[in-house]
This record gives sequence, C-alpha cells and structure tokens, in this order.
Amino acid sequence: MLCAFLAGYSIDFFLISEILSLLLLVVGIFLGLFMTKKEKGYEKVNALADFKVAMQSGIVYTIIVTGFIYIYHNQIDPSVKQSFIDQRIEILHAEYPDQASYEALQAMDLKWETFSFDDFIENQEDQINSFIGPFFTSLFHLTVLFMFSLFYSFFVMLVIRKVILRQ
Repeated sequence: MLCAFLAGYSIDFFLISEILSLLLLVVGIFLGLFMTKKEKGYEKVNALADFKVAMQSGIVYTIIVTGFIYIYHNQIDPSVKQSFIDQRIEILHAEYPDQASYEALQAMDLKWETFSFDDFIENQEDQINSFIGPFFTSLFHLTVLFMFSLFYSFFVMLVIRKVILRQ
C-alpha cells in the first residue's frame, strides 16, 4: 500500500492490496509452519500442535498488518478513507435527494418519524464518517484477518501434513 501511495495510485490499488494481503497471510502461515517443522527435524506431532504453530504465524501477521492499516489510514494517506466517505455520501444524496423521498422513507420506517430531513441527512453522514474511520477500518481488518488466519492455518496444516510430509 505504501508503494502505491508513493506512486500516486493509493485509491486505485486499495482493493488489489487487500487481496495481496490475504495471499501474503497464506505465505506467512506456510513459511512459519514449514520452517518450524524443519527446525524440529520434521518430527511427528499431533495436528493441534501444528495448528497452533500455524496460528501463531497468522496472528503475528494479522497484528502487524492491522497496526499498519490504522497508521496508514490515520496519518499517511487519509485520501482513501475520504474517497470512500465521499462515495457513500454521494449515494446517500442520490437516494434521498429531496424532502419527498425522505417522507417515503418515514412512511416505511417509523424510527425516522420525529426527524426532519436535515437531521436525517446529518445523522446518516455522521454514521458514514464513523464507520469508515481509521479505527473501525482497522478493527474490521483485524476481524477479517483473524478469521482468515483460522481457515488458512487449518488448510496449510493439512497441506503440509498430508501432501508435503505425508504424515
């Protein structure tokens, strides 16, 4: 992401960097487990021990990447975050361009019954700003990377045990 920022393509590269991050997670888990197995002389241990080693590699990667994402979106390049906020606000204003469209929403959803059109727009913009902030973005990445770490650790453990080492 940092290279894309320095090259001037941070917004365009954002989705590609997410996929690249997941690929690097698999590589990190694989290298962590394989190097640990090699260091211990490929001794036979139960699958849970291998899974724990694989998860350790995945969690270290997850914490480092999440910290970088927080710093990146908060201090290095807030334009990515601002671009997503602007897109969401544009969609909001396209969906509710005037008082009549808001009154149709009020008829369907009674929770907006006491809000004026301006209060509704302000409320929605505040929600957009808080959900796309650096803390929520990094928390989302932490959760997603942790879940992928679980899945990838199990998958890599099976591949190493059954395919590479034939245990």
